[in-house]
Amino acid sequence: MQGNNAHRQMEALQEAVAKVDGRHASFARRARSRGHNDGSIVDFDIAAIDGVFKGGFPAFALHEVRCSLTRDIGAATGFLAGLLAGCMQQRQGRIVWICDPACRLDGGQLFPAGLAMFGLDPARLVVVQPVDLKAALWASDEAAKCQELAGVIFQVKGNPRNFDMTATRRLMLKAQQNGQFIAILRQGGEEEANAAATRWHVRAQPSMVDPDIQRGIGLLQLNLVLERNRHGQTGHWTIAWNQKTHGFEHAPTHYVDRPALSSDRSDGAPQMGQVMAFERAS
Repeated sequence: MQGNNAHRQMEALQEAVAKVDGRHASFARRARSRGHNDGSIVDFDIAAIDGVFKGGFPAFALHEVRCSLTRDIGAATGFLAGLLAGCMQQRQGRIVWICDPACRLDGGQLFPAGLAMFGLDPARLVVVQPVDLKAALWASDEAAKCQELAGVIFQVKGNPRNFDMTATRRLMLKAQQNGQFIAILRQGGEEEANAAATRWHVRAQPSMVDPDIQRGIGLLQLNLVLERNRHGQTGHWTIAWNQKTHGFEHAPTHYVDRPALSSDRSDGAPQMGQVMAFERAS
């Protein structure tokens, strides 16, 4: 009986904090509703995405988030931060973020206020900036061995040859053994075979108009493709991040994000005015 009372008191306290802060509230309620208190399974609270995972999204595994173009690294980082914040709701400990030096040249540095917008507490981060890719690979292996850590992020540029299937398999095993969320953030890289449980491709989408502010910019929207899923199907969605509720939500699109086809265009260019030919002066 005392254990049940303590559990109810903890839930009441979390709900009270959520009303004040709002961070991670939706993820926390979904994890409790599924009966998982260790945070190993979470939901997106988007039916279309949750439906492709059999038994829920596996937090304690190796995942990959990538963008094909470096200009989309902000969108990919934001998606990963929101996903990581939800998975870390029931986990204590630091999160080690290891960055390949080549990434900083094109993508810049992590911005703490931006991470906080996605519900990720920057105070929990330990940012490691090795001198070269070899040192970054070593640091990611060593961090994955630390059972006290809640998560490990390895940000890498492109598809380096020495970051192969064997290297990703080691990270996957450590994530499962130590109960960690480990992710590869691939900047400007192509899809390739590895041991990750899921692989997401992220691209920024134009935002809608803010309904509360005249001519204001609405919620951040992302074009999300689940390219690999070892536990179910794949899919393609447009989602938004709501920074007020700190959660993902479905985002129906009402804009055209591609040029019109030639069949949709007019027959020809509009009639121009009189064209005069001038002789050269010299």
